Amino acid sequence: LRSIDAIYLEVGELTHVDPRQLREAFKIASQGTLAEKSRVYIKRKKLGLRCTRCGRETVFEPKDSIADYTLKCIHCGSSDVEIDRGRELLLKRVRGSKK
Repeated sequence: LRSIDAIYLEVGELTHVDPRQLREAFKIASQGTLAEKSRVYIKRKKLGLRCTRCGRETVFEPKDSIADYTLKCIHCGSSDVEIDRGRELLLKRVRGSKK
């Protein structure tokens, strides 16, 4: 590639990564590289739990703090749950130009 036009990221709610700060950090880090003028697209991923008791999933709306979440299955009330999503920090796609 001669230039990178856009990068697409997925950022989980539990990473505590601020999208504005991530964009600014990328802008600084990409200076003088193929990605210098690229756009950064960030998709936020919600917190998701899987109940090990009943097997059902629960996806939560974003909250201000991790302390605001109740880590219990909303279907059966069990606190025997695993965090299934929300910890991602993934580079999903890069779009560039050959010319």
